[in-house]
Parts: sequence; structure tokens; C-alpha cells
Amino acid sequence: MANKLSTIVVIPRITLSVVWSPFMGMMRSVLAVGTLLTLIFTSNDALFRPVLGVGNYPLCRGVESFGLFCVIPHEQLGLAKALGVVILLLVISGVLPQLTGVLHAWVAFSVATGISIPDGGDQITSNLALLLVPICLTDPRLNHWSRARAGSWCLQHRAGIAVVSLAALKIQVSVLYFYSMTGKMFQTEWAEGSALYYIGSGFFGPSGALKDAFALLTDNPVISLAMSWGALLIELLLAVTLLTPVRYRLLWFALGVSLHTGIALFLGIWSFQVAMLAALSLLTIPAKSPVYSAGFGLRHFRIKMAFAMAQ
Repeated sequence: MANKLSTIVVIPRITLSVVWSPFMGMMRSVLAVGTLLTLIFTSNDALFRPVLGVGNYPLCRGVESFGLFCVIPHEQLGLAKALGVVILLLVISGVLPQLTGVLHAWVAFSVATGISIPDGGDQITSNLALLLVPICLTDPRLNHWSRARAGSWCLQHRAGIAVVSLAALKIQVSVLYFYSMTGKMFQTEWAEGSALYYIGSGFFGPSGALKDAFALLTDNPVISLAMSWGALLIELLLAVTLLTPVRYRLLWFALGVSLHTGIALFLGIWSFQVAMLAALSLLTIPAKSPVYSAGFGLRHFRIKMAFAMAQ
């Protein structure tokens, strides 16, 4: 009998980034800290202040009725707030990301839709926490501070879901910076460079010595123009980060940190800047960074290394 030739087809294995990394746990924790600061250091009267023409908060209309502050009766808002704090502390601890990822998204959504005057950080945190849910649900670890774990053969499809979610996070942050930049471009104050002068002179400006320092800068038309247009340029660079070479990402990150640090100092909205720090890191640190490699632990973390391409 003639020998039959057998053909062996070798299917190349696709190597995926290890999104289940302590670095991702760090980003989850930073987002949770931003919301935690809001809940701990803001009184119930300030969080749920009635709004003229709208009504008493939380409104509990439509999908908002599934929020934490609506599920628990209005008479027990203190209890709801305490429960939110406990959930956020569990998120920061890293325990059971498969469960706390969903709870984190719920609390972030509840704050963004349930309090009277949510800031941009609350809304951004809500969006990012939701996009983190698929990463958390597919995480094979029991704690998000554990070393990065590579996807075994049986975990490859779950790793694919996590990688797609990471890409969605990056695109979401890019779009955020794009809309922020374009929204300012068509405002007269930003176009003529006087926006920061009016911000410093208004209700949300700095106080005390910072107010004097800010006034010293913004009272000069040339400096005010440079600062206003500089902020727009940084937001443009961050909006197109995913289209730029990886070697520039550390520079974009540094510019973003300087932008948000300045906003935090002169406007005082710290919880917003905490959320943006996590968003900025998720955007600029490349998916092939060593922070997404198997065996990565927090003790290995270095800023420059985070922006290096894995060899």
C-alpha cells in the first residue's frame, strides 16, 4: 500500500498583551480614589442639593433609578454613601476584580447620575469603570495586585476580550481630549487667549497666594495667550496620541501631567484630575509596554520602563 503523505498544518499562536496586570489594578484604584475623595469629603447636603427647576436629588428617573442612591431609600442616603465607600475601598484593595469591577462601575454610575452637580471627573470615571468591566470579568487572578498572568491556551479568548477593552479605553480617552479641545477652539475667550484670565477672576478660580500668582501670569496678555493656546495644543497632541510614534508617548504623558496639575492647583478640582491621571496613563502607555508583560509586578514599575516597547 502506498504511503500516504500527511500534512501537518501549524497554526501560529497569537501573542496577546497581558492586560491582567498590577498596572491595570493601579489604574482601577486611582479611579476609585477619585470617587472616594468625593464621597468622603463632601457632605450629603452638598452632594444632594436641590436644583431649581429640576428637583431634589437623586432624581431616580429612568435608568438612573438603578443607581446606589435610588436603590436605598432617600431617608438613608448616609447608609448608601457608606456602602459606596466600602465598595470603593474593596476596589482599591484589589480583591476579586471579577466582582468589584461590576460594583465599581455601579458606584461610579451612581455618583455621576445621582449627585446634584457632578464634575467631568465623575462622568469620565463612570465611562472608564464601565469599559473596565470586561477586563475585570475575564481576569483569572483573585487580586488585581498579583503579578501579571499570561493567558494560557484556554484563556486566549478571554485575553482577546481584555485587549479589545483596553483598545476601547484608549479610544474613549482620545475622543475625550478631542472634544475638549474642539469645544474650546470655537469659544471667543479661548481663541483670543483670555480664557484663563476670566477663569482666575471667577468663582472657580484659585484663592489666597495661588490667586495672586495666577493673576500675575494671566494679567499679562502674552503669557495668558501662550497658556491658553498651550493647553489647546497639549489636548490636541493627546487626542492624536494613538496615531503618533511610541517614542513620543512619554513626552505626551509629561505634558498631560503638567496640564492637569496646573488645573488642579488653580481650579482646585482634585477629584477630576485624579480621574484624568488614570485616563492619561491608560492612553499614553502603549499596549506592548512591559507593564503588560507576564510576570510584571509593581516593584518592577518605572516611568521610563512603562513607556518602553516590550522586546
